[in-house]
Amino acid sequence: MKIGCNWSEALFDLIRNKRVDIDYIKTFYSDHFENDFERMRSLKSILLHGVNYPINVGMKNINVVDFRQLNNLIHRCGSPHYGIHSFLPKDDVSPGMTDEDIHKYMSEHIQIFKKSLSVPLLIENMPDTRFEMAIFHPYFEAEKINRLVIDNDINLLLDLTHARLTSSRNNWNLQDFLKDLPLERVKELHVNGSGYDELGFPDDTHQAMQDRDYELLEWVLGYSKPEIITLEYNGIASETFDIVSENLYQQLTKLNNTLK
Repeated sequence: MKIGCNWSEALFDLIRNKRVDIDYIKTFYSDHFENDFERMRSLKSILLHGVNYPINVGMKNINVVDFRQLNNLIHRCGSPHYGIHSFLPKDDVSPGMTDEDIHKYMSEHIQIFKKSLSVPLLIENMPDTRFEMAIFHPYFEAEKINRLVIDNDINLLLDLTHARLTSSRNNWNLQDFLKDLPLERVKELHVNGSGYDELGFPDDTHQAMQDRDYELLEWVLGYSKPEIITLEYNGIASETFDIVSENLYQQLTKLNNTLK
C-alpha cells in the first residue's frame, strides 16, 4: 500500500528535508495549481481529486466537464485513478423522482465518466451531516452505494470519516455500516480526524487524526486491500505552520508504521 497526503507548504518542507516519506501528493485543480505544480511534481506523483468547478456523479450539467482537459491534467499529475463524489444536488432532483430513477440517473453519468476518463473511476461515499443534508439529496446508505459500485463495475474511494459521521447521525453501528459497503472494491482510503461545525454539530473538519481514527483504519484494513491511503490533513485555521508541520510528521510516521 502507498501513502498520499494533502498538499501544503508544511508537507513540502517535510518532504524536502527528508523527514517524511510518502508516494503521492493529493490536490485539486485551482487557481493556484499551476504555481505549485512544478514543486509538487518534482517531489512526487499527484493524486488529482477535483477541479475548479463541482464534479459529481449526479451532476445535471455534465456537459461542462472538459474530458480532454481533465485527462491531460490526470496525465501530467501521474494519477493512477480519478475519484468523484457520489451525491445528487437537491436542485437537480426532479419532482416525483424515485430511488430507482435516481440510481438510473447516476448510473448513466457514471458510465459517461467511465468511458471518457483515461484512468479508472472511483466514487467516494459522502457524509450525512448538517451541511450536506442542506444542499444534497441523501445518497449515503450502504445499500445504495454498494449497488452503484456493483451495477456499474467501478471501485470505491472509502472516506472513513464520512462513514463515521454518517453512522453517528443515523445511530448505526459503524463497523456494521462499513461491512455493508463493497470493501473488496476499495482502491483508496481517505483518513483524517473530525470535529464540530460552528453550531456544534459533528463535521468533517479535516483535523489531525485521533487514536480512534487509527484504530478504525487498522480494523478496516482487515477487510480491504486499498492501493493508497491518503491523509486529508493540511492544517486548520487556528494552527500555526509549526503545529501543522509537527502534526503532519506525527501522523505520517504513524501511518507508515501502521502499514508496516
